[in-house]
Amino acid sequence: MMRYNGTHKEEVSLKERNFFMREPKREPAPYAGLVAPYNSIPDYTATLVLPDFITVLYARLSKDDKQRSKDKTKEDDSDSILNQKLILAKFAYDNRLPNPVFFVDDGISGTTFDRPDVQAALGLVEAGRVKSFVVKDLSRFGRDRLKVDYYHEIMFPDLDVRFVAINDNIDSSKGENDMAPIRSLFNEYYARDTSKKVRAVFRAKGMAGERLSSFAPYGYMKDPSDKKKLVIDEVAAEVVRKIFRLCLAGLGVTHIANRLKDEQILTPSHHFANMGISIPQKLPTIPYDWEGATVKNILARREYLGHTVNFKTYSKSFRNKTTMHNPLESQVVFEDTHPAIIDQETFDRVQTLREGRRRRTNSGRVGLFAGIVFCEECGSRHYFTSGANQTQEQDAYVCSGFRSKKATCSHSHYIRSVTLEQMVSEYLERVKDFATQHEKAFVAHIMQGAEAKSRKALIADKSNLAKIESRIVELDRYIQRLFEDNVDGRLSHERFNKLSEGYEREQKELEASAKSLREQIEETEQKSVGVEQFVRIIRRQTNVTNLTPTILNELIEQIEVHAPDKSTGKRIQEITVHFSLIGAIGKLDILESEMVSSAEIGRR
Repeated sequence: MMRYNGTHKEEVSLKERNFFMREPKREPAPYAGLVAPYNSIPDYTATLVLPDFITVLYARLSKDDKQRSKDKTKEDDSDSILNQKLILAKFAYDNRLPNPVFFVDDGISGTTFDRPDVQAALGLVEAGRVKSFVVKDLSRFGRDRLKVDYYHEIMFPDLDVRFVAINDNIDSSKGENDMAPIRSLFNEYYARDTSKKVRAVFRAKGMAGERLSSFAPYGYMKDPSDKKKLVIDEVAAEVVRKIFRLCLAGLGVTHIANRLKDEQILTPSHHFANMGISIPQKLPTIPYDWEGATVKNILARREYLGHTVNFKTYSKSFRNKTTMHNPLESQVVFEDTHPAIIDQETFDRVQTLREGRRRRTNSGRVGLFAGIVFCEECGSRHYFTSGANQTQEQDAYVCSGFRSKKATCSHSHYIRSVTLEQMVSEYLERVKDFATQHEKAFVAHIMQGAEAKSRKALIADKSNLAKIESRIVELDRYIQRLFEDNVDGRLSHERFNKLSEGYEREQKELEASAKSLREQIEETEQKSVGVEQFVRIIRRQTNVTNLTPTILNELIEQIEVHAPDKSTGKRIQEITVHFSLIGAIGKLDILESEMVSSAEIGRR
């Protein structure tokens, strides 16, 4: 530093330089609670003892802000929590604001005001304990224009609270700022525009088959060599298989959860924590505290089939971050993207069981056939009835359609549980004997009826599909001709639009019908392998007379209960058993001699 003394310049010593450049001496603060360094200002906690009146110094950083700051240096990271604290503390000290307290929401979007610390601060404002509310700028306070304007233009002035947005030059003690509403508008527009861009990128990735979830499903872990791929976590995968086995054995989700808890199997969140994987949820206090909802979610996850499932959830807008569940038809599935833990047959069977899930009754007993018994007349599901004062022999199944009057059903189709169990076990024993002792005759008997029906339906479906596809091609030609006539001036624009709209509407309807028919044809062609698979399953069963949920779930699709016949003076009731893979073989009163005759024919 140089100093001019009137005739010449001379060098100023370092000591003198520091004296000239020193800051003016500050007067001591006239009120309590005034502090200078930011680290001497406390962070708000629920247990912090506050004075009667405080100054709120509010800081916020969203996840998007953090992401944008990854490639920045500390000097450029102007929105960091530390930087905000330094700016806020300096303002509080320079303006002699009493009892400053930091309120910080880290990693939360400004589009919502559902933030812990901002809600705590606003609660203190409403209680009349806040004199000043200071933020670095309006965007730190929030990006919801309507709420931001409400607080700093209506609520704060009504409660005599000074509001300051430092970098935006907004200070309510100096009067209204005409630019404040415009800044709020631009802050909201920024959030809206960012949300739109993120959604577009997210959609493109999901439609390309890239897995959108940040976390691997329980039972899997990210491939160390490729984070976008999944590999099986054998420890957790065995628990998943166990859950599916217990469900097939007839246990409900609550019972399965209790079983896992008793066996002290770690919950998914604690399992991930043990593997060093951070999760967004708070860890439960008890590491084995399984819940029915967790089991239910595992049983419904199609990822265990080896598929990637995208767009399972969505949020309504950039303001409303509430997670909404997409219907199945809006989800996108990419098959065979990673190793499967559960096979398709087991998964489908579990879903069927979950649709007709068993519930405990007043007696505490659960129906063995609950969920698979239906009325032959109206098709309604049967209720399992078991009162607290009833014996097990009095438990029964009753048509829900007749009972609720929601279906036109002439009879309750009442059948006692012990009677149904006896009828089904005897029928299963007979079917097993014939299927194992006369396998060729049994297969021929089933295929004869099944193939005749399916062959006829298959021919009709293929014929209809050919006609539909031919009509779709024909409509394409018509639309092409209409376009050419319109271009050449032989057809007016109004006429062209009217005719083309009609053709295109018909074409869309036909394409939907064609898709449905293709699915039916594929399903029919696959049925022929069901009989041999059924025989293999029933041969595995060593004792079908002692029925268990596992046996029923593997062998039986549903049971139809017929109305009782009392014409002979006795109550005679029939049931029709629809087996998995092969459907109904016949009613229970089929003469055994007919099956024997079929077996004899097969031996010739």
